[in-house]
Amino acid sequence: MCGRSIFAKSIPAVILLCAVGAVRGEERKPNADWWLVHPAHTSPKILEWAKSYPELVSLDSLKTFEGRTAYAVTVTDRGAEGPKRAILFSQPHAHEPAATAGMMDFLSQLLDGKHLDGRPTDLDREKILAGFVLSFIPDGNPDGRARAPEDWWDGKQYSNDAFLKIAFGREADGRRCKRAGRFTAAERPAATIGIVYERINDDEYVEPNRDVESTYFKLVQRTLAKRDYALMVDIHQTEFSNSEWNAMVVLPFMQKELPEPIQAENRRVGEAVVAAWRKIGAEPLDKLNPLGYREDQLQYFRRCWSDIYTKTPSLIIEVQNNNVRTPPSEQLAHVATSIRASIEAMAD
Repeated sequence: MCGRSIFAKSIPAVILLCAVGAVRGEERKPNADWWLVHPAHTSPKILEWAKSYPELVSLDSLKTFEGRTAYAVTVTDRGAEGPKRAILFSQPHAHEPAATAGMMDFLSQLLDGKHLDGRPTDLDREKILAGFVLSFIPDGNPDGRARAPEDWWDGKQYSNDAFLKIAFGREADGRRCKRAGRFTAAERPAATIGIVYERINDDEYVEPNRDVESTYFKLVQRTLAKRDYALMVDIHQTEFSNSEWNAMVVLPFMQKELPEPIQAENRRVGEAVVAAWRKIGAEPLDKLNPLGYREDQLQYFRRCWSDIYTKTPSLIIEVQNNNVRTPPSEQLAHVATSIRASIEAMAD
């Protein structure tokens, strides 16, 4: 990552290199050692970190209906004295794997002192761990991720239309399924269930960040209840089709209704993320806008997030997905940069 900061050591950045495609199936090999996104790869690594660094790592977890585990990984130097600021980074969507890959790489930097590809980190990890409590939910829907036919989306194999049919499901006539916060299997008897959705019981499926009964949202609530978080950053990907941008910060849908100090903090940290992206050569949208869905979609966000947004400064990060313009290595770098910039902004 370009530039220097209070967390940076003088180690030059090296651009990550892409590797070969994934083998299909639950036990498939990762696309690359630095791209850990499938639950068969993320879970063992998370448990390895918890065992290797018990003084730094604490885990919370929930089992999904299908039996996989979603983790909240909290890292801090518990022996460090003085006040600490807490930040939660989360990721709900199975079709947006760079959010997971970026969190796993950042955790590797904090704990192992190196990127997952073996390059030494330039973070001042001791200072970060002494001054912060950092919580990560790298994969809020491991069931959906396990159903994904690919571990990354590079724009080479699938058109965006084909990709989004995998994400949201396909009707019997081939059309993409209508997006829904919750539905029953009976309501889509002839449809392919998209990997976005989590099955929460015998009959029902939910989109994780739009339903309080999802494993992801339960884990977010449990994590937020443990301490006073100064910031929450929800990390996503979108395709930016026919757009000049490949990254964007989105403010909460109710940004203009929030207390002014929270509005200001959302804008301040969001602008810091955009500036950090510019420094590494990303092409972000400069303007920060509130989430702009219509009310048929915003109703889910009102039910889930209204109380959280009024108490906790919050941002949504979007990094380009399924486009040759932003290969997986850059997707990961853009996610990791947003995490780093958020932490640095909260240290100011």
